[in-house]
Amino acid sequence: MGDWVLFPTPDGDEPARCVWGPETVEAPEPVAPAWAGPAGTRQVEAAMARRAERTGITETVRRAVADHDLAMDVLAVDNIDHDDGTRLVAVYYRSMHRVDFRNLVPDLAGRLRSRVDMRQVSGRNPARIVGGAGVCGRELCCTTFLDEPEPIGMRLAADQGYASNPLAVTGVCGKLMCCLRYEHPYYVDFHQRAPRIGQTVETPSGRGPVVGHDPAAGRVEVAVDGRTMSCPLVSVCTTAARRRSREASGGGSGRQPGERPRDGGSTPRPEAPGRPR
Repeated sequence: MGDWVLFPTPDGDEPARCVWGPETVEAPEPVAPAWAGPAGTRQVEAAMARRAERTGITETVRRAVADHDLAMDVLAVDNIDHDDGTRLVAVYYRSMHRVDFRNLVPDLAGRLRSRVDMRQVSGRNPARIVGGAGVCGRELCCTTFLDEPEPIGMRLAADQGYASNPLAVTGVCGKLMCCLRYEHPYYVDFHQRAPRIGQTVETPSGRGPVVGHDPAAGRVEVAVDGRTMSCPLVSVCTTAARRRSREASGGGSGRQPGERPRDGGSTPRPEAPGRPR
């Protein structure tokens, strides 16, 4: 962590700093290296100079936007140098309404002495460009490892018990958190194995109905003798499951395996060999 490496991009290898420690993972197929080698001192210095230049361009664009009194947020800029010596400044912005750039673009072109391209971003992209930290305290998934954010629907939030309070699982981008998709298979597996609400189960503390689920802890809440108890899912058994378990162990009729039936349930015994009739 902290080392500078060359990261491949469509515009060529760019110096980047390693922010995630090495980990061993299982891949279904061979994966090509994600970096082209370590970055040299000159490459790092050139990258830092370009970053400082972009910072200055961003401040210039924001001052021009304020001078023209436009309702838009400048998120980032990118300066692209072409082979013919010209330069293009791409401005990424966010706005709730349509913006009139007829006066802004010529002004910016004169201040920056380059062509200007205004690019509006929406959805999850503003948070992806700016970056930040989630409620978990870690950097946003879309700025670290998530290349293509997948759409997250309310069905995932409903399966995890957040249908009535979607704000609890809303990220900094204003959309449902991407981690809902990561955790969804665990919730599906829990609900398939857990008894339903209201179903009577047997626990080590007694028998009672299920009154709640806690998938995150792998536990269910059971009302036993007027008290609500939180029991691990592995220690809760439904009546039907307990009956199947007894039958599998030979206790379905109340006797041990191999025990002879009682009270007229005797099986006929073969006749002893004797003389023919």
